[in-house]
Amino acid sequence: MFFDWTPRAAAWIITALFAIAVSASIFRIPIQVSDSVEILEGVDRAPSVAVAFAQGLHASKTMLRPMRQVGTRLLLDIAHATGDRYNLVFRGFHAVAAALLIALFTQIARPRDWSGAAALCFAMLVLTGLHTFGGMTREAYPINHFLLIAIYCLAAFAIAESRGGLVADVVACLLFVIASLTLESGLVVFGVALAAYLAGLRGISRGALIAMAIVAAGYVILRVPLLHMTGNVVGERQTGYGTEMLTTSELRARFGDMSWLLYGYTILCSFLTIPLSQPVAGQWTAFAAWDPQAPPLFFLNDMGTSLVTTAVVVWYLSRRRPPDGRRRWRDPAPLAMIAMLLGSAVLSYAYAKSEIMSAAGVFYALVVYLAVRELVEVLITKAQPSLRVVVVLAIAFVSTAWAWRAMGLQYRLQRGAFEARSEWVLRMPPFSPPPVQPADARLTPRLLDEAMHRGRTNPFLLWPPYARLWGEN
Repeated sequence: MFFDWTPRAAAWIITALFAIAVSASIFRIPIQVSDSVEILEGVDRAPSVAVAFAQGLHASKTMLRPMRQVGTRLLLDIAHATGDRYNLVFRGFHAVAAALLIALFTQIARPRDWSGAAALCFAMLVLTGLHTFGGMTREAYPINHFLLIAIYCLAAFAIAESRGGLVADVVACLLFVIASLTLESGLVVFGVALAAYLAGLRGISRGALIAMAIVAAGYVILRVPLLHMTGNVVGERQTGYGTEMLTTSELRARFGDMSWLLYGYTILCSFLTIPLSQPVAGQWTAFAAWDPQAPPLFFLNDMGTSLVTTAVVVWYLSRRRPPDGRRRWRDPAPLAMIAMLLGSAVLSYAYAKSEIMSAAGVFYALVVYLAVRELVEVLITKAQPSLRVVVVLAIAFVSTAWAWRAMGLQYRLQRGAFEARSEWVLRMPPFSPPPVQPADARLTPRLLDEAMHRGRTNPFLLWPPYARLWGEN
């Protein structure tokens, strides 16, 4: 035979299909005007990577993200070397990073039998169907740092599972430094490493964990005493509360003297958004006033699939692991997931944002893989034939519902491509003032030209129920 059809080979074929589908749709999206053009123009004026890093240290009073500036500077250098092909370089990087995330997911899962391959299919649908996954694919700033943080977390977990050694410790510490200086939620890389160590993995040594703790302390010192940075406060950004999305002025008026109430609510809702798919950005959209763009069927599918899947996860976490009898929640991946959920939710204290929880969503999907694999094995070895039929039919039904959610990602990516291209018309003269003054706009004309040559089908001209059935989360 020309091809040896093994469970491992099947798993990697599944991985390749998901990676190609997601990456191809990402690559079709033009560079956006918002959150991209000003950053690109500013970083392009930096004469070196070191200057770009220094700019990132002082770019904001609340955000410490100099590695985002460094990454943008490096990609700009590549774009200039390839004839100023900005979309090719930046969206190519975005597409490759998404494929890398999916490949790392399979590498950590390591399915070795047909039960594992089947569980991986289900987990991939959960991974790409979660509403938090869209935040890592649809937009870039101009590099999607939420996607990078998820990759860094998976890489740290993979190192923890390795045989360890000096190289492993150095790489793990470097990952933590880069992640923490890329995005505030990059601090959860330390949580992943610590959870893996507490669960028994020794790929990252105790000495490396101590070094990470020292780096974390140094991060706090850099932010507060040295750079005089502050945290986010009430009313800095809009966020959801109950069934409403409150503006910054409404937040200040309602919670100005009770900030703790909003912080507690936001932390709790951020924690729940992964296992329940609600609320979205702090807003319980499923219980808000009826919206023709997001009818009850859309929310019923999202919440129903998440509730059933989370129930399977809870069942798995409560089981005992042979031969020592420890509960499954104390295993490395579940403990890392719990650390990610708690850490990311706490970092979301001031305002809820699905993207902040995106890395936790990846680990949730990883635990879903483990839970479904064990469920399949229990059905094969212990369950009565009649029960097997019922459970298999239920899994098939839920899998179909998750597949519908994963298909919705493709619709939203196509919609994102159309809206990003339209933005270059609506947010530029004569309709709006330019994001960068013409005298300083060295890259903008080329970016505009590239966006206009990326023709996109208007998704609103497709079958109308698409928008209503997949909603907008």
